[in-house]
Amino acid sequence: MSKYGRRSQPPNVVFFDLETTGFDRPIRPVQIGAIDSWGQRTYNQFVWPRRHVHPKATLTNKFYTRNGVLYRQGEGALDTIDLEDALVHFLDWLESLGGNVILVAHKCLDYDAKVLLRNMEEFEIPYDHVLTGFSDSLLASRELYPGVPSHKLSAMLGEVGLPVRESHDALVDADDCRRICRRMAGQCRIKFLDFVFDENWFFTLDEQWDWTFPDGVVYV
Repeated sequence: MSKYGRRSQPPNVVFFDLETTGFDRPIRPVQIGAIDSWGQRTYNQFVWPRRHVHPKATLTNKFYTRNGVLYRQGEGALDTIDLEDALVHFLDWLESLGGNVILVAHKCLDYDAKVLLRNMEEFEIPYDHVLTGFSDSLLASRELYPGVPSHKLSAMLGEVGLPVRESHDALVDADDCRRICRRMAGQCRIKFLDFVFDENWFFTLDEQWDWTFPDGVVYV
């Protein structure tokens, strides 16, 4: 396998974020947001999660469900598509970019990637023809900026010299992750793809699968 995944050409690096129903399983996405590495192509989809949003999650992300409808505080009812359809739709969008996708998120390896793979596996949606691996900007920030008081997404905006905001909107957070990673790579004098593929915060798809399902058994 080449440095850049299964294909000889460089991969498509995509920054993404999931707003979810909380930490009680099954964890479902209620919004999927993504943006390519140049900030030119975006994906934003609200998702009917087939379950309630945990009240503690609502306190953070402002999403809640009522009578089969997804809401976000201050906005009213949201236009959603069903969970399984949303997962397929997201993969189709990633494939339209050319496939060979590396997904990058803040707390990717321990949360967003796990949630995504668990849901894909549960609904038996093929994804290994599109996804090559995952990279984690949270782990990168801890390694490269060890002395800062907080490594959460909003705090790292300020640490790299960007305006601070805390939105809990998946597309906004995906774009913030993209801008932070670009800044971290530049400030630390690391080539962008070398940054994405650093072994301290990058997993191949197989490594992420093993990390998500350590016993080799698929569970949600």
